Parts: sequence; C-alpha cells; structure tokens
Amino acid sequence: MRYVSTKHLKPGDKLGADLVASHNRVLLRKGRELTRSMINKLEILGYQGVYVDDKISEGLDIQDVIDPRLKHAARAEMQAFFRNVETNRIHQARKRIPTIRSIVHSIVDEVVANRDIMINIIDIRAYDDYTYSHSLNVAVLSVVMGTVLGLGKKQLYALTMGALLHDAGKMFIKKEILNKPSRLTPEEFEEIKTHSELGYRYLSDQMEIPEEARIVALHHHEQYCGKGYPAGLSGDDIHLYGRVCCVADVYDALTSDRPYRKSMLPSDAIEYIMGGYDTHFDPRIVDALTRKIAPYPVGTYVHLSNGQKAIVVKNYQENILRPKVRIIADGEPTSEYINLAYDMSALNITITGIVNE
Repeated sequence: MRYVSTKHLKPGDKLGADLVASHNRVLLRKGRELTRSMINKLEILGYQGVYVDDKISEGLDIQDVIDPRLKHAARAEMQAFFRNVETNRIHQARKRIPTIRSIVHSIVDEVVANRDIMINIIDIRAYDDYTYSHSLNVAVLSVVMGTVLGLGKKQLYALTMGALLHDAGKMFIKKEILNKPSRLTPEEFEEIKTHSELGYRYLSDQMEIPEEARIVALHHHEQYCGKGYPAGLSGDDIHLYGRVCCVADVYDALTSDRPYRKSMLPSDAIEYIMGGYDTHFDPRIVDALTRKIAPYPVGTYVHLSNGQKAIVVKNYQENILRPKVRIIADGEPTSEYINLAYDMSALNITITGIVNE
C-alpha cells in the first residue's frame, strides 16, 4: 500500500484503504478499482490523494500510531464542538467536553502503547475537513513529541487536550479571511492574530478545562526567538505545551493543501522546521520531531542518486533521512533491498526526490 496524490491516480488503481468522509461515512471501500469519474469526483471534493495497492507497494503494510476508527471519531467530535462554538451554542459545546476528554485519553494511551512506531502523518482528507483533521493531527504530533520529551501521562493528557482545542479562536474569525485564496492584507492578518487570545478567553470563560491545556491556545503562535504573537514571549517564558504545539501546528499546516498554496512533501516540511532550529522553534522539540516523523514515510516511491527507483519499506529514528528501500525495476518490485542507514556499501547512495507516477 502506498499514498498516491489525486492528480497521479489513473483508472484501474485499486484502493488500499477505505476512503471515509465526515461522520464515518464510507465513500469507497478498500479494494475498489477507481474509474475516471471517481477520480474526477475525488478532485472536485478536494482530496489530496488516497492509498492504493499496486505491484510497486506489494506486501507493504502502513502502520499508524492510532486506530483509524479513533481518528474518525475524533474528527467527528471536533467538527460538532467547533460548530457549536461558531454558532454560540455554549451549552451544547460544553456537553461535548467529557467525550473530547475521553478521546484525548484514548489518543494518549494508543500513542504510548505504539511509541516505537514512527509517524506516517500523510492524511486522507477533503478541503472542508481541514480544520478538524488539522486539530487531530496537531494533537497526535504533540503527544508523540511529548513522549520523546519524557512527559508523564497526566502531562500528555493536558498537552493533547490543549492541542486538540488550540484553534478554537478561529471560530470567531470571518470565514472569508480564514479561507482567502490570496495574500492577506496587514489588517486581515492582524484579525487572524486575535484568534489565540479569543480561543484562550473562550476556553477559560466557558469550558471546564485545566489552565495547562487552555494555555496552548494562547501560546501556540509564540516563537522561541520572541517574534511571535500575541505577547512576543521567548524561550522558556512560552509554556512548554505551547512550544510543542507550535512545531506540530506548523508541520501539519505545511503538509496540507490550503486555498492559498499547495502542500509540501514531508521531507521539505521537516527541512523547513529544522531551518527554524533555535530561532522560530525550541531546539529540543525540533529534535523530538525529527526522531519520530519520517521525511519519507513507508510506501513513498523515491529516486535514488544511483539512478534507480525504490519504495521505502522501513524507517529508523536514529537516521531519518536514510530508510531501508526496495528496488523497483520497470514498474515491478524486485528482491533487492538497500539499507541506506546501515549498509556500508551504500553510503554514497541518497534519496534525491519523489517519483510522481
């Protein structure tokens, strides 16, 4: 199974996993052969890509740190919560908190149980699912980095709750500004920047949520060097959970299609994050991210510097840029594997790019 962007799908491609929309509604079942009309419909709905089973990815099983059913339940719950916030149904939003708290515990428990699995954060979502998927992805990324930082379960629960709700303030920002497909004016950007304080104030006034979780909404756009907002805090004056969420928020945003730009590859997004080491981002948290996020997730079809093509079959936390790969020749998997991390005869071979076909 491997991820293929929608624009590179072709009729006859076979789905490698169920394609599930909001409210756990199955659009297409695993094993379904795609037709041209199905592919066109996926593009219209705004899906970036899907998982397919083909000869190239034969025998590959992509593991995730949390169960897909939990993902779908979390997305649906966040969608209901945010819509209640947006429409000022405070009582209904407050009633969702116990369920959200239960989901938080499940996310933390599953991540801790699967702490040895590297994150494959490539996500299947439509444009209108961005807010809810983004909240979930930021929460998962945050708890994964939290485990690397040595946080205990009680701390992880608070961090994850805060990360799930970090963008609550955006429900009070005009949709035409949030979804504007072109560059924001200085005035529009100033309005966007108010969402941190708006979210913190709402969670403080209306929700029974611990302060260490609420503070994530306030601090997730502060920068380690002091150039963030709303208060221009720096270093350890920014709450640890805010510093963690900042890295998770930027990474997931960069790897997502938005109205104003196309998504980055995971490898490019990690390079961007590393470029902010000790300036935009806390270096300890960047180190935690690069131990758990694979720049080339399992199932990625890549070009090698020796002219061969290969598919990634295993990643290593201690050497994230040099996975184990299986050579592909003439569109067929071979029995040849190269361990770029540990094969001494392959030290001069590197990954040079992604195969888009």
